[in-house]
Order: sequence, then C-alpha cells, then structure tokens
Amino acid sequence: MLKRLHLRNFTVFEDADFEFGPGLNVLVGTNGTGKSHALKVGYSMLHGLLDAFEQIRKPSNAKVELLSKRELLLWSIEDKIKSVFQPVPLVSSDLIRHGVDANESKVSVEVNHINEQVQISTSLTSIFLKGPTDAETTEFEKITNFVFPVLIPAKEVLTMGWLPSIYSRYVIPIDQTYPDLLRLLMGPPLRQPEPAHIVAQLQKLIGGKVEEEGGHFYLSSPNQPRMEMNLVAEGFRKFATLYKLLVNGTLTPETTLFWDEPEANLNPALLKEMAAVLTGLAKAGFQIILATHSLFLLKELHILAQREKQPVRYFALYAGEDGATQVETKDDFIQLEHVAALDAELTQTFDFEAALDDEHAGDS
Repeated sequence: MLKRLHLRNFTVFEDADFEFGPGLNVLVGTNGTGKSHALKVGYSMLHGLLDAFEQIRKPSNAKVELLSKRELLLWSIEDKIKSVFQPVPLVSSDLIRHGVDANESKVSVEVNHINEQVQISTSLTSIFLKGPTDAETTEFEKITNFVFPVLIPAKEVLTMGWLPSIYSRYVIPIDQTYPDLLRLLMGPPLRQPEPAHIVAQLQKLIGGKVEEEGGHFYLSSPNQPRMEMNLVAEGFRKFATLYKLLVNGTLTPETTLFWDEPEANLNPALLKEMAAVLTGLAKAGFQIILATHSLFLLKELHILAQREKQPVRYFALYAGEDGATQVETKDDFIQLEHVAALDAELTQTFDFEAALDDEHAGDS
C-alpha cells in the first residue's frame, strides 16, 4: 500500500504532500490541477520499484550484470515514469514544473510502504536520476509482501485486448497504463475469488461473468449468447473491469488500486452502485486512490462513510496564488474548503432558481 507521496516541482506541483489512508482516498479538483498526475506518478513509482526487484531476483539477468542494484532501481523507476507520462521527447526533465530552472531545481517523489519499511526519494533532472544507496537498495530486496499496483484509466480497456501484443513492437500514442492493465485482466479466474460478496454484487450489476479468449473479452450471461465487450454499454465495462481483476486474483487487499474518473459514462443510479462497491472494498481492507469530478459520487461516498462508519480521506486540489497546485486534506468531505464541483453546482442552482423566478414573474 502507498502511505505517502511527496511531489516537489513535478508538473503542476511545487510542493505537495499526500498522506494516504489504508482505505478509500479521493482526489477532487478542477481540470489541470494534477489529479491524474498524482495517480500516475504514485503508480509509476510503485511499479518501477517492484519491477526492479523482480529483475534483481532473476538469475543471470543481463541488466543486473551491467548495472549496480541502485542503478537498476533508478533506471526502472525513471523508465516507468517516462512510459506512463510520455513526455515528448522522452526526457525526464520535461516533467519539471514550468517556470522552474531544470539546472538548479529537481523533481522528487517519496513513496513509503504502509508498514514504513520503505522510503524512496528520486530526483529527476536533465542529466540524471538520484536515489537510494546500494546498501538501502539491498535492504529493500528483503521485502517480500509487495504486489504490483493497479491503475484503471478514465477510458475503458476491455475492447482493447489487441494492444499488449503490439505495444512493445510499435510506437503507439497510448500511455503504458493501458497495456499494463490489459495484461493483468487476462489471468484465469480463481475457484473462490474474494471478497465473495463484492464479486457477487458486480456479477449481478453486469448481468453475468467476464471471460477472456484470445485477447478478446466477453460478457457471458445465463441463457444468453456470449456477447463481445464492444457490444456492452461502456458504463458497465467499468464494473466488468473491476470484476475481472477481483476474479483472477490480481486485485487483493495487498494491492493499491488507482482509479481515474470511475464516474465516466455512469448515470446517477449506477454511480450509487459504484460508491457502494468502492465503500465495500475499502471496508474489506482494500486501499483505493481515485480521482473524480463528480459531486454526486462525492456526496454518495460521504453518505456511505457516515452510514457504514468507513473513513474516507479527501484531497482537494486547487491552484494557489502562484499558479502551482495546492493540496487540502480532510477526513470529512463537508470540511473541504476548495471543492470546485460544489461551487459550480451551487452557482447553477442559484441561476436555475433565478431563471424560474424570471419565467414565472407576474404569474398569480
């Protein structure tokens, strides 16, 4: 699980600290405040770290023979950040906050494991990536309970089963979170997936089971012909993605789930179902870090947090006086002072009431 993420001069962030809780964490803010960036860099750091450990543990690995453990770790993290953010050209210094001198400043990211055994700081400049010593890297290898994180992007992926097979061969303008997720979705189902009640809830919502065959995903419903996913409503594909990750054992309480805009293409009725599923997963011990624009989803999560006694941590992202993104952290949605979605909805409500008053002016 991800405990802390510290961003300094990274894209829109000058100095931002995220202290994540073990359950549900919600990032909210206007477009351009860096919600997706925070998800992606947290995901990249965890993924790059674990990928390096896997390579170090492999016998006769050519990269390990050529590089020190520290160099391999730093190369892996930097490569993942570039593959996910895809700056053009692929130069890490392009991710430094605009207006900051790349030769004098640095971008740093700190990731802590939930049990406080791991803390890594990396710095990106135009020349090199700094990080832990070889001794510290060796200590990190002893940790065995790390599992790869999962990131569900805003766009659905179940109709893109063709992507992983060609992604490594061709230059495709799609960030690496998409093939990463598709590879995780293609695992076979467990005999007894957990948590069983959430799996059953999702199966009922989508009307069947999700199956994969030859890189294609299908919805298999009782007494119905198997349906290819491109014929299934896009909103239901979000639930189907989560269902498949749970059924094949990819998503567990040891996995950090990052989710960008889970509300996309969902109507209010399904948003209530989404909030219930997310709250249920958090209650079952899953760490979820999501970014949303939906005030409806925020309200529903708040209602369920009060009803289920399941804490939610909120992060309101907003532009400070100098244009850099600031972060406000609260454990109660009502206490947030910077919620653009709420401001917009209140303004619309007042405007709508004024329009009704004007329309019916003179009626008696």
